[in-house]
Amino acid sequence: MSSEEREVYEKKVLDKLVDLLLDNLTHAIDRVRPGWKVRNEARVEEFKLTLYALNRSPPGLLGLSLVSFFILIALIGPYIAPFSYDMPLVLCDRNAYLAPPGTIITVKEGSLCSEVYGIKPGNYTLILGADDYGRDLFSRILYGARTSFVVAVLVMAIGPLIGITLGLISGYRGGSVDETIMRITDVFIAFPGLILAIAFSAVLPGRVSEILDMFPPLASATLSLFALKPEHVGALANLVSVIIALWIVWWPGYTRIVRGMVLSARENVYVEAARAIGVPTHSILFRHILPNILGPILVFLTLDFGGVILVEAGLSFLGLGAVPPIADWGRIVYDGAEYFPRAWWLVFFPGLATLLAVLGFNLIGDSLRDVLDPKTRRRIEFRVKGKR
Repeated sequence: MSSEEREVYEKKVLDKLVDLLLDNLTHAIDRVRPGWKVRNEARVEEFKLTLYALNRSPPGLLGLSLVSFFILIALIGPYIAPFSYDMPLVLCDRNAYLAPPGTIITVKEGSLCSEVYGIKPGNYTLILGADDYGRDLFSRILYGARTSFVVAVLVMAIGPLIGITLGLISGYRGGSVDETIMRITDVFIAFPGLILAIAFSAVLPGRVSEILDMFPPLASATLSLFALKPEHVGALANLVSVIIALWIVWWPGYTRIVRGMVLSARENVYVEAARAIGVPTHSILFRHILPNILGPILVFLTLDFGGVILVEAGLSFLGLGAVPPIADWGRIVYDGAEYFPRAWWLVFFPGLATLLAVLGFNLIGDSLRDVLDPKTRRRIEFRVKGKR
């Protein structure tokens, strides 16, 4: 089998996996909502063809692999970490202080680590080394993946939603509504996003801390979300402040982009027909216009997911995000910079983790842009149909 034939065969295996997953999903939805599969057959086939095309993009597959690994580590990392994110291993073995990668430490029976922290006696290998508190870097990077992932998900779930909604309303209604929304948007865009995020991150922690104290269930849920211990609830305020700050600065770009697309889409015949038969405005916006401009929005969302991770790490590096003992990639780099280059691993490994996570989302975004672009999409479709 030639290398080209082997490549085609591997891609067909991915196509079969797509078929299996989507067929089972559509069957399950059809059982809950009878007739859904028949009504949406064309959309399902179009989505399959999109995934087939994505399967033939090596950068897209690489990005998908990196992102899948990042999400997996974010979900299970705190549960597979050898040590807790705040565990000072210097209490077990003095060799843990700034231990280089591969250092073996010994936990003796009856020691403080064994009796108080519950670590079983024995020898442990610090795969990526330890920091100046003797905390296992590998464990902190696993916990840091959870922090970055949760922040990115919360920001991308709210910020773009606000921007997309305002963009739809502004572009469709026009007139004074459009003028008001766009002038407010211009005010936010006039300030550099990072500077505005720094400003809000600096002034919000006090108020956020008061809110968390007033609503213990909210604080408990947030602790669980970030896989933190109850005694570290006081460190949450800065992290939550970053999320709120990014909500505030992340919506204007989407408002302007979506407004431009809606101005074009609202003149289409299907929108005029829906308006003529009395379809409510919210149905026109969310059931007719939004699905037809969703492709470019998905590309922006994917690229911005990596951008949020990078900005959050940057704010933590500046001391405005996660504070000790919360594990965050940007904060780990900040704390390790004091010992660079002697303890190079404190900067290199969390920096590498950030690079790979952001690279994964960027590769997926670039591949989606090619797949969803009509010109490149048509060329890919011909190759897909020719090989199937």
